[in-house]
Amino acid sequence: MRESTAKLLVVMILSAAPLLWAEPLSSSAESPAGPVFGAQATVSLPAHRIPAPENPREYGTASWYSETDPFINKHTANGEVFDDSKLTCASWHFPFGTYLEVQNLSTGKSVVCRVNDRGPSKRLHRLIDLTKTAFGRIAELKRGLIKVSVRPVPRPKPEDVKSR
Repeated sequence: MRESTAKLLVVMILSAAPLLWAEPLSSSAESPAGPVFGAQATVSLPAHRIPAPENPREYGTASWYSETDPFINKHTANGEVFDDSKLTCASWHFPFGTYLEVQNLSTGKSVVCRVNDRGPSKRLHRLIDLTKTAFGRIAELKRGLIKVSVRPVPRPKPEDVKSR
């Protein structure tokens, strides 16, 4: 494989999957056509997805779900027992355990909740599903859907959670 072809292949891999990169087997591993790239690859998964500094928040629609809704499982995607009285949420965009500040764009009210489930359904084009309790902190339940901004935040201190 020619060096330019190998570099193009690496660039294509990096642009398609930014968390995967290939490295030369060694700096001295040379072929007549250039460095030899092998199967040595590193995958790096961040502790949580942090938006780019120029856009620290993600914007979209939030909905809520409850234990009484049809098709709601007794367990969340991470294996916890589902409890709609807790400040938790479902998201495809953030890893389990990530704490998110969700702000209602029309009222300015916000709540911090922890990702412990996957959802909402991708076909619904929603950013996040909140538990009934979390949604109720930032909007009336009868609204059903609200426009929100979402950003990851550090884990709240226990005394902060109790005062909410």
